[in-house]
Amino acid sequence: MSIKWTQEMSVNVKEIDEQHQYFLGLLNELYEAYYFHKKLVLGDSINKLLAYAKLHFSTEEKYFDLFNYEGAMEHKKIHQELLGKIAEFVARFEKGETDIVGQMVEFMETWLTEHLIIIDKQYTRCFNEHGLR
Repeated sequence: MSIKWTQEMSVNVKEIDEQHQYFLGLLNELYEAYYFHKKLVLGDSINKLLAYAKLHFSTEEKYFDLFNYEGAMEHKKIHQELLGKIAEFVARFEKGETDIVGQMVEFMETWLTEHLIIIDKQYTRCFNEHGLR
């Protein structure tokens, strides 16, 4: 498995598209660490993914607030739900459930792809109208 960036995922905002591409790269690193049994880097990969999710969400949410994006509340809720889900995966991993990483990768692949193509596209117009490209 490797998630490839496609133009369909673009939100037409360079900064955010670059963050999304980096996010996909981190998920691909986690996949590789898990499926190729690189147990020494699994924990680091999971923590990098969680930290970057927080950073990326804060970028989007900064613009939501700056531009008074009408879908901000619901979108922020979706972000919080994902961070909670990742935290659950992390907690289970830290308790020794290394097999949970496979489930995490599959969940994140589906979530991220759908989120980029469906949910994030909803703010493109607002961001572009405020000069963010």
